[in-house]
Amino acid sequence: MAERVSILNDESIFILMHQLMHLSEYQAVRRMEHLHLKPGQAGILFWLAREGELSQKKLAQRMGITPPSMTVAIRKLEEQGLIEKETDPSDQRSFRIRLTQEGGSMLEKIRGILDEMEADVYQGFTQEEKLLLRRLLINIKDNLMKMKDFEGMDICSILRKTRTQIKSDII
Repeated sequence: MAERVSILNDESIFILMHQLMHLSEYQAVRRMEHLHLKPGQAGILFWLAREGELSQKKLAQRMGITPPSMTVAIRKLEEQGLIEKETDPSDQRSFRIRLTQEGGSMLEKIRGILDEMEADVYQGFTQEEKLLLRRLLINIKDNLMKMKDFEGMDICSILRKTRTQIKSDII
């Protein structure tokens, strides 16, 4: 038992990563409130900016959320004028989603928030330390992705699996 307490006092890397994830998500939620957006909705906008346009199904897969959750998120973003959807000409049952001009403007505001968060997080870091931290985090992610549990999976399918397991919905 004493050994277990020692590990907790030393704050294992997994405890630290878990705490960092929650702290950063809290900050993102708090800082985006005035934009009337949640981080998951911002993620949808980023995917659309990156891909141009996506089907609702493909967008849900990329985000690692269920189609019903994506439907709710799409409706909210559409009501704000940030995205538009139209029936896919090749499949009348499917919708193509894309950013509007307002959505592109919103992305610039979100990028500003993310830049502020990064500046806050990196206070006191040298450029070399920032680069080293980034490299180390990428190495940790790559090592985790090599684990047998994740064999043949990409990050989107892992997110979908873990979100289903913990029953959380970011939208």
